[in-house]
Order: sequence, then C-alpha cells, then structure tokens
Amino acid sequence: MMLLRQLEQQQHDSESLVSGLSTDLARLQTALNAQQAESQALRRELAHSDRQNAELIERLTGRVDALTTLLGDLRMR
Repeated sequence: MMLLRQLEQQQHDSESLVSGLSTDLARLQTALNAQQAESQALRRELAHSDRQNAELIERLTGRVDALTTLLGDLRMR
C-alpha cells in the first residue's frame, strides 16, 4: 500500500512538473514570436532606410558633380 502511495505521489509530482514546463514553454514561445516579429520589423525599417540613404547619396553626388562642373567652367573664364 505504501508503494502505491509513493507511485501516486510521483505521478502527481511528474504531472505538476510537466504542467509547469508546458506553461514555461508556452511563455518562451510567445516571447520568441514577439522577438521574431520585432526583428522582422527592424529589418524592414533598415532596408527602407538603406534605400533612402542610397537615393540621398545619389542626389548629393549629382550636386557635387554639378558644382565641380561649374567650378571648372569658372576657372576657364
């Protein structure tokens, strides 16, 4: 009879442990999903920023080229 009680207690303890671990796993999965979503959003923002910076550099390069041409023309006068 004592052995049966010990086995029942061990089963109860095991079920409690599994339940706790399942709760922890669900919480960690939720946190991971949130981090992945945030990471994806940051990658999109970075890609957008990179495109904007490339456009601005292109425009700035065009202005520098135009000023260089103007300066060259002024020197020739």
